[in-house]
Amino acid sequence: MLARADSLGIQSLPAASPPPVPAWARAVTAPETEAEAAFFAGAALSRLDAIVRENPPWAGVWRQRLALSAAAANVRGAGRTEDEAALRDAFHLSRPGGDPGPAGKFLLASRELGQRPTRQWRSSFDAAAGVLRIPHDEALEEAVEAAEACSASARPAPFAAARAFALARRALTSGAGRPSLGGRGGEGEALAAWLADAVLAQRLNWPFAHPLLAASLFSRAGRRAGGVENPADGGETTRVVFAYARAAAAAVDLAGALARRTKKLAEAAPKLRAKGAGAALQALLDEDCLAASSEICGQLSERGARRLFDRLVALGAIRELTGRATFRLYGL
Repeated sequence: MLARADSLGIQSLPAASPPPVPAWARAVTAPETEAEAAFFAGAALSRLDAIVRENPPWAGVWRQRLALSAAAANVRGAGRTEDEAALRDAFHLSRPGGDPGPAGKFLLASRELGQRPTRQWRSSFDAAAGVLRIPHDEALEEAVEAAEACSASARPAPFAAARAFALARRALTSGAGRPSLGGRGGEGEALAAWLADAVLAQRLNWPFAHPLLAASLFSRAGRRAGGVENPADGGETTRVVFAYARAAAAAVDLAGALARRTKKLAEAAPKLRAKGAGAALQALLDEDCLAASSEICGQLSERGARRLFDRLVALGAIRELTGRATFRLYGL
């Protein structure tokens, strides 16, 4: 469950789904200049910004789905084979506080980004670094100081985030004793993208940060950002800014899908008679997915929760996400 359940509730469902990013604002090929990248990033982030500020009822599950995509990209970029389904299992089938495995730690770190309000980003960052087992040394402090400086700069938000990524990545992957963080493990680059997203949220004054960059920048299996770049490299800046354009458009698309699914959930709500159903519905808006054994409400037993979820699946209001007969997971 989120540290603070911030969804406004199914009763506050907006009348319409958020508008998508228009076709003219979606590039088919990579831009050749920073100006082109800035255009696409500005158009997509403008749509995304409007949705974030609205704080829709499904804001919690939205951030967690983005975290799942970011973690899956980090895992692929590190040369591992776990997909989103495997990451869900690593998180939900491990004991609370247990070790989710080498891939699962990326999901835990990604989820930390949106767990607390943006103003508490440092606490979230410390937790994410701990999950990734990155020591609190001079290199880590250098990355944090770079993020703080970029957040306080006068650069446009996506450019401030791009510079934060470059500086943090250099600190976390090229320092003494850190050759593994930029190699197969990929922890340093994952945390650099995390910091860039935190900077973007601060510059845009978002109440919560959203995991965006990793899913777009590390989307190709087994491939990372390349060599350690010069932070002033215009080509690298263009690439990261354009990655934000694609990530923002994908986040807007996901928001539209979740809005449509939440509408179905709201339509099914009056048909439910189970005691504790309201808390279960709220949890479905806050969480990526739930197991019947989740502690969603003291009034619902595991058997009662399973019956409720199966009823919602039958009504087309939620989905069973695993395809298994046991250890099933349910979500929008």
